[in-house]
Amino acid sequence: MHMSELIKAAVSVKDPFTLFAFLALLVLVAFRTKSVPQAFFRLLGKTPEQFPQLMRRTLMYVFLAFLALCGIAVTGQVLGYMTNVRAASVEEMKQELALQGTDQSAARQAMEEYQRGLAQAEDQKLSEAIASLEASIKSVPTAAAQETLALLYQKAGDSKRATQIASQAVATAREAGDAVRTAKAERVLSSVSTSPQSPGGNAPKSCPSDVGMVGPKVDLPAGGDSFETAISLIPCVYKGMFDTQDKQFLYYKISVPRGQTLQVVMRTRDTNSATAEIRLHGPNGGMLGGYTVYGDSNVTNPLTYKADDSSFAFLSLSGGLRGSAFEISVR
Repeated sequence: MHMSELIKAAVSVKDPFTLFAFLALLVLVAFRTKSVPQAFFRLLGKTPEQFPQLMRRTLMYVFLAFLALCGIAVTGQVLGYMTNVRAASVEEMKQELALQGTDQSAARQAMEEYQRGLAQAEDQKLSEAIASLEASIKSVPTAAAQETLALLYQKAGDSKRATQIASQAVATAREAGDAVRTAKAERVLSSVSTSPQSPGGNAPKSCPSDVGMVGPKVDLPAGGDSFETAISLIPCVYKGMFDTQDKQFLYYKISVPRGQTLQVVMRTRDTNSATAEIRLHGPNGGMLGGYTVYGDSNVTNPLTYKADDSSFAFLSLSGGLRGSAFEISVR
């Protein structure tokens, strides 16, 4: 059994006091009878006159066993806190970088990006936090940053990417030979893979009045993986939360009333923009047009669809979506 498995088992030990009290109650009830004490002395080959000495020895052993149980419980509580599914602290990150003994410049860059990412996540700037943690891992791959990034991807709704990053965290921790970090990474992996956030869970019900291509925007929810699972969007201006991987497309649908026209415009993020693809589809899924967009702050021509009858139009997005702006309007 791996040390990380022992640690996870110890975490489950919570309360020895209840078990000890229950066993003590059973013994007291048993010794109130006549048959149990007689059988007990015959089994031990002792006489009732030797009972005080036997009791002192028994109590000493019981007390030592109780102390051992308390120690196990305390250890379990400490390990439970250390391996709890949460963003790794700055101190954890520093310790891991110190143990790796990597280049000081790279380690400093990784630490700065990690601290920046934590601050951005605290301010609910999810896409910016994801970008900072990606940069930290690019400088120095650490299990601490990978665990935190996996949790952010889960929060953003990309459970597939969250699982990929959490798996990388497990591999990084195992390679370093850190049993505690491995146990935590495995708990993070279990959490993001068994409890993914449902797609579209944070889809907006109404559009704020102050949104714009430059300025405040609504977070773009995680899309579906096909036309059938497309997530409904209302007319608004959205901000992409993460880049997709391996040509993965996210699917959305927009209701277009009869006689009105849907218009979609995309602007890539300000800096370090990755190539993105945007496509507009009609009610039957047929593609009406699309663009492959690259370069910082590049704005597409409008994609449009006029509805002869009230229907849904579909939008599919892929690539460098993080930080990109999407203006969806129906007129």
